[in-house]
Amino acid sequence: MENNFKNRVMKYLEELIYRLKKRKQTIAVAESCTGGYLSYLLTKVPGSSKVFKLGVVAYSISAKEKLLLIPPSLLEGNEGVSEEVAKFLAINVRKILNTNLGVSVVGFAGPQAKKGMRGTVFMAVADKNCARVKEEKINGDRDTVRRKASYSLIKFVLQIIKH
Repeated sequence: MENNFKNRVMKYLEELIYRLKKRKQTIAVAESCTGGYLSYLLTKVPGSSKVFKLGVVAYSISAKEKLLLIPPSLLEGNEGVSEEVAKFLAINVRKILNTNLGVSVVGFAGPQAKKGMRGTVFMAVADKNCARVKEEKINGDRDTVRRKASYSLIKFVLQIIKH
């Protein structure tokens, strides 16, 4: 089962990198709850350096605010995890690096999450015209949430660039 999952993930990754290269598009990633796992996956594909420009782990609220210019008002009261934060991270990482796509993921992966929020993940994909955000609830331990959120985001980006 685990090998089958890894094979599916690699197929989606290879397709994503192939499509971005074919379109001469670039991507930048701002991660929080995935802790760099999405960037790790993207760099597993040979030739990804032609399209993957940056992966940043903005784990703390101050990193989101200072590095990726998220307004403090969006970060208050939600521990930096919301639809709006995901959206602005994707928009800003794209603008800062001047890439075609900005991608982000924020969420609660660990046991310290507020009651009922563990496994809640917001992911966003931004291009020059708009940003799309998706919310998911992922069951499992911290590593499972990180892996599944990264996998889901890869599929989300693919859905968007296919249309």
